[in-house]
Amino acid sequence: MDAIGTIVSRYAGPSRLRALGGDQPTYDFVLEEHLTRGGYLELSQAGHSGRLDSVLVVERLSCALSTVSAGYQALVAPSLKLDVVAPISIVPFGYSGPARFACVAKFVVVVADDHVSIAQPNTDNNRRVDSRLGWPVGQIDAVLPSKKVPAVDPTEILMWWKIALTAELVGTMEFAVNMAVEHVTNRHQFGKAIGSFQTVQHGLAECAVSVEAARWLVREAAWQADGALASVALSRASRASLQVLRYTHQYCGAMGFTSEFDLHLATMRLPALQAEAMTLANGSPSSRETGGI
Repeated sequence: MDAIGTIVSRYAGPSRLRALGGDQPTYDFVLEEHLTRGGYLELSQAGHSGRLDSVLVVERLSCALSTVSAGYQALVAPSLKLDVVAPISIVPFGYSGPARFACVAKFVVVVADDHVSIAQPNTDNNRRVDSRLGWPVGQIDAVLPSKKVPAVDPTEILMWWKIALTAELVGTMEFAVNMAVEHVTNRHQFGKAIGSFQTVQHGLAECAVSVEAARWLVREAAWQADGALASVALSRASRASLQVLRYTHQYCGAMGFTSEFDLHLATMRLPALQAEAMTLANGSPSSRETGGI
């Protein structure tokens, strides 16, 4: 974690995200290169504890507002048992619409009820979608020509997809809560810090407890490799993200809605992660009408 902290201090964070485009960033190939060179996206190959280690890495990268497909690479890709080149995008079978990283993806993982397949999109499939969701987003217009991956359980892929999303939600919410706490500590009104008022304290305390609950649930799910726990963790994190989005903007006031303030760099990501989580909340992704983001 110290090593990851050093990397993100140099190659991630709000200033790096703004340099990449802010709410509409490009993919951070430089950060990905450093993570790959250090083996931080391949920790799941190291043994039983590897997936838990990977969750810690994804949390830290999300809290630093990175724009790499680290969750997919570190937590989902190992279950494919293939040499999959990053960046990666993941969509439900039959999905048509915008998807995170699809505009730059070398591989798209397609998850169906009874199988998992891999697609290699061409230039037409990699059309970028204008959005303010905090990641590069691409449009998938139709079912991609794909090849089934033998001996891969779609239930397992679904489980690690949920865990990856939860870890990303936790890291993103942590950034937002920390920023709100800093703001109410430094911002004074009526002669005192607004963070000294009980209403503000209670609201941010609720956010902090909700984030911690999601954090330890997803870590337990990764350690146990338990699908039911993964579902519980994602549900808890999704509900917490609604609370965090509301309270952090409320307590940062008008400042929180300005492009100059860094809060939106995190909170604009939360609805995208929530929408992606909706495709997984009730099990089979291909049984739902909506997918991706």
